[in-house]
Amino acid sequence: MAVIEDQVQDRARLLAEDIDRELARILAVGEVLALSESLTSDDLASFHDYATKVRDLLGTNVLLRDLASQQLVNTRVPWGNPLPRNPIFDADRAAISTRLPKFSNLLTGAVARTRLLIVVVPVIRNDEVKYLLSLTISLERLQSIFTPDRLPPGWIAGLIDRTGTIIARSKSGDELVGTKLPDEVWTKVRDVPEGVQHIANIDRFMSLQSYQRSEYSGWLVGVSVPDALVNSAPQRTLTLFAAGGLLLFLLGLAVALALARGLAMPITQLAAAARALGLGRPLSAVYPGVAEIRAVDEALRDTADLIGRRTADLRDSETRLRRVVEGAPFPAIVHAEDGEIIHVNRAWLDASGYSRAEIPTMSDWSSRAFHDNAGPSSNFDRLHALDRPLEEGEHAVVTSEGLERAWAFRSAPIGRDGGGRRLVVTMAVDLTERKDAEARLRLLMGEVDHRAKNALAVVQSIVILSRAESPADFAEVVQGRVAAIARAHTLLANTRWSGADLTTMIRQELEAHTTPGRMDISGVPVTIVATSAQAMSIVLHELTINAAKHGSLSKATGRVAVAFEVDQRNGTLVLNWEENGGPTVNTPKRRGFGTLIIERTIRNQLGGEEDRQWDPAGLRFRMVLPAHHFMTSGIVSAAPMPRPANDEPTRPSSGVRVLLVEDEALTALAMAHAVEEAGYQVLGPVGRAQDAIDMAQTTRPDVAVLDFNLLGQTSLPIARVLASMGVPFLFCTGYDSLNGVDPDLRDVTVLTKPVSPADLTTAISTLLTVEAGGVTSLR
Repeated sequence: MAVIEDQVQDRARLLAEDIDRELARILAVGEVLALSESLTSDDLASFHDYATKVRDLLGTNVLLRDLASQQLVNTRVPWGNPLPRNPIFDADRAAISTRLPKFSNLLTGAVARTRLLIVVVPVIRNDEVKYLLSLTISLERLQSIFTPDRLPPGWIAGLIDRTGTIIARSKSGDELVGTKLPDEVWTKVRDVPEGVQHIANIDRFMSLQSYQRSEYSGWLVGVSVPDALVNSAPQRTLTLFAAGGLLLFLLGLAVALALARGLAMPITQLAAAARALGLGRPLSAVYPGVAEIRAVDEALRDTADLIGRRTADLRDSETRLRRVVEGAPFPAIVHAEDGEIIHVNRAWLDASGYSRAEIPTMSDWSSRAFHDNAGPSSNFDRLHALDRPLEEGEHAVVTSEGLERAWAFRSAPIGRDGGGRRLVVTMAVDLTERKDAEARLRLLMGEVDHRAKNALAVVQSIVILSRAESPADFAEVVQGRVAAIARAHTLLANTRWSGADLTTMIRQELEAHTTPGRMDISGVPVTIVATSAQAMSIVLHELTINAAKHGSLSKATGRVAVAFEVDQRNGTLVLNWEENGGPTVNTPKRRGFGTLIIERTIRNQLGGEEDRQWDPAGLRFRMVLPAHHFMTSGIVSAAPMPRPANDEPTRPSSGVRVLLVEDEALTALAMAHAVEEAGYQVLGPVGRAQDAIDMAQTTRPDVAVLDFNLLGQTSLPIARVLASMGVPFLFCTGYDSLNGVDPDLRDVTVLTKPVSPADLTTAISTLLTVEAGGVTSLR
């Protein structure tokens, strides 16, 4: 009896292991699908294509639902077909609440309307469950594990879900699958402990029964042997022994000797068969003359057959898993707890650049791909104890070419191999391009913010510096100057900030105040570089508005001729503005604000020269710009060499001197006006770094205000010169922060544009007070 009990219990355990191996394979496929790139990016059409390939490969349908159980993807129907809403199953609720995969009880499909089982895998994004991914489990596949030929004659095995519904059965499976156990039977087996029980089976016959619960699903695997079979085995053995005893009594010692000789050969054959079974070889024939020996031989052959089937099933399961991993569009690797890499897919090898021969173990992979082996841990004990996937974090992976890539890893347990080793699948997503794009976006956003604040600072300067007799005139002046800047920005935007065509700038400014027939524009193809276009637009606007109000364009007969050329002797741009046909021109008694803007913009910001003559026929204006402010035929002329600093600087006798460094003319004028109104002496303003250094070394300032970005370069060289001279300074910039630009600038005052005159003068006063107290400005 004890032998039969052990056999029943072992058979239940082996069948439960077969079931769990099949479920582990399906679960591994679900984990791979949940991490697919198309699902991560919500590209459900591409995900349907990928899931359909998995369906065709493994014969398992894939279903994706939202948290309200509305179907979004179903591989049973083509993409785009309307899909129904499922009821919310118990497995769905459990997967959402625990955020772990859950196996269902026997269900009825909403599309196919057939009995089915599913595993529900929660798709987690940003630490929240976003989708429910379901894979069907083939009932035919489970039924094949319980075929009668896998059991001794007369034995019965079955699989029962957590509600007592039969999923598969070796006897009358077609009729009984989907039916519930009788209440009196289910009450006894629902919470039955492991071991052997003597209770009635579903056919109401008393039998020896053993149950084993599936670790993955909680389903019950049961094996039953009717009492009639249990009792017949010892009775038959007793009869044989009695007959043998009688025969021995009658035949005596001679027969005993003959019998001993007859038993020796089959026992030897049994021993050879047992050795063959252990080595996995075919069993040799055994002499069938003795019933007990024949019974042992049949048991050995049953065991060999079972081992063969389970080995074939395991090989088939591993082959399917390998095909899924190989077909994954992202890097995936299967490895054992002893470190051996069982399988690595093509995506992993292509992304890392290493060959399969270079990474036979996880140790080899870690030593090649990670600095100081600091890669994902893949803690086998924790993964298999939790029985769910775990995020392994982001790590820097070094490719075979020495490049560093950012990979995010996720690992999941997938059961054991034929040798009993625990297995884990580790999947990765290459985040390098996404992180680079995010960094570029942050840089672009910072630059947009910087330019917007600079534009606001210019508008603020226009408002502060503009003068008019009435509010209406003031509004007109401000609107005109802002419109000129806006036209320059539009030109730059159209060329992606590669520069602005000078002819277009002149034409658009004049067209805002006159007709094309009253202007003559001639010159070689010239593009004003992006950093100088705004300043040039201000100059052209002031010339045009002066012509429209006081010059040739103020009369219907007046005209404006603009000609420009490149002086081949020194590479400068020479622009001549001539007005004719307007009122008689006299030399003005005082310099207007527009004249001041033109002078300071050309001389201080652009580093050029300007000259005007008040001819009675009209204004004659000449402007010369250095070569680095423009391009001809796409070639940028070389900038002139900076002049050397004076070795013997001089110092004015009295007054606090403030060096103003700002490359935008209107902002520089507004700052100079605010500083002078506060009683300080202004040095500058200057718009180029070398000019600022020369001025500081020639006439030592008491304090300095530096625009951080000067014509595409930083003012850091000026800051270092001022620091070496012991001159306190502050930065005025459109950037929110200068952190990370230079560690020595951590304590320097930073004003963010646009800056009010009061804030500017207060900051200057504070710097002077701190300096008087002996605190340095640059560490």
